[in-house]
Amino acid sequence: MPRLALVAPFALVLGLDLLLLDTAHAGPVQFVEQRKNFMVFDDDGTVEHANWFSRTGFYGGYYPLEDGFLEVHPDDGQFIVVYSTFDLVDGVGAFYQSLANDVAGIGYSHAADFDPVIPAEFFDDTPNSQFIGMLHMNNWRKFILTGTTEIDDWWISLVFGQELGHAWLAFPHVAGGGNTELLLGRSQAHWSFYMHSGGSPVEGHRWTDNGDGTFTAAKLEQFEFSDLDLYLMGLMDPSEVKPWFVIEDPHDCVDSALPNQECPPASSFLFKADSFTVGGTRRDVTIDDVIMAEGERVPAYPDAPNEFGISFLLVKRPGEVLCEEEYALIDEIIDRSIAMWVGQTRGRASIINRTFSAGPIAPGVFCEAGTSTGGDDTTGDPPDSASDSGPVDPPTTGTAPTTDATTSSSGPTTGDGDGSSGGVDTDAGCGCRSPGPPAPPLALLLTLAALSRRRRARA
Repeated sequence: MPRLALVAPFALVLGLDLLLLDTAHAGPVQFVEQRKNFMVFDDDGTVEHANWFSRTGFYGGYYPLEDGFLEVHPDDGQFIVVYSTFDLVDGVGAFYQSLANDVAGIGYSHAADFDPVIPAEFFDDTPNSQFIGMLHMNNWRKFILTGTTEIDDWWISLVFGQELGHAWLAFPHVAGGGNTELLLGRSQAHWSFYMHSGGSPVEGHRWTDNGDGTFTAAKLEQFEFSDLDLYLMGLMDPSEVKPWFVIEDPHDCVDSALPNQECPPASSFLFKADSFTVGGTRRDVTIDDVIMAEGERVPAYPDAPNEFGISFLLVKRPGEVLCEEEYALIDEIIDRSIAMWVGQTRGRASIINRTFSAGPIAPGVFCEAGTSTGGDDTTGDPPDSASDSGPVDPPTTGTAPTTDATTSSSGPTTGDGDGSSGGVDTDAGCGCRSPGPPAPPLALLLTLAALSRRRRARA
């Protein structure tokens, strides 16, 4: 996908815009009630209709969220996760946007080259809070299997895993000659289709070297961060990172759903067949190749943080009423998201839900789930994973991967045509935005990612 280079004069204009936003942005969202795992806020349309793909537009939607939240809650988290009762506009399915970064050695300088919201490798656009990243998970109903009240664990594993992973992943180049962007795929912010990522939620595949010049990957039922992922996240020492490989010069993609069985671009992700075999040349990569290109990670393991405070918000329209059954489903989605993400790190990280309430919650309206008075339930049927278009990552966001035939360099669309919901990434930046599924069928878009940067907690 084409990169959006930010030249100095443009950056100065953006800085002025941010200054204006900081002094005259829209009023804050209004707190409504506390639930077990999250807090509910009313939006006057500012969040729903924000232009998340430009710097001024993004902060025009974000600052009212932060202001409204901090009016009623302590500043004690590093990430803010937003679910809504309505769909994000412009086809976005979910996204991650970096709000600040002070981590070196993970390739963030490359993200700043094309992410329309990230101004530089090191920055802090939230000086009034500890927040370093925002995840907008879109309409919460997209995490429910179509036509049921059953939570889609596969989709959570991919979408929540990828969007929070985008805080540190995936932008590093490699040294050693040849293609320095060898590891990168969709939107230059996800792993290449041909990278042996061990089944990372940030894409790539768990490839098996057949020993005869061919390689095979099977569909994944769950996702787990690779050694490289954990190193970049500050959760693993470089001495622990095992070598991996990337398939170069792919050919003979007999399982491809693309015309004439042509091999998909590196920006693709999911494939339609039960397994995918490709011929090619194996190029082995080590962590030293990454460190030579990016420098050592600072802060490094074990000094980097491994515990993250996250605040969960549900944003709805004024007057909209949700059922107790629906609130219970959102609580469970959050519980599973936290547990699954910690599992994806192999227990090396932990999450503290800063909006968890141990006290009694006042009961609300009891009615059949799915019959609330507001919200766009557009989950519909997921797109066929055999589609040739991949997920798209909007600027500073992430998208869900698509099938082997993905033609879009932006991101893959997730979904195997098995009733799973999902989203797609757009190529608009590294903020990790996942375009949302269009009304039936559900188009999966995990927005590509804006990478998040770690900021040390203030005293």
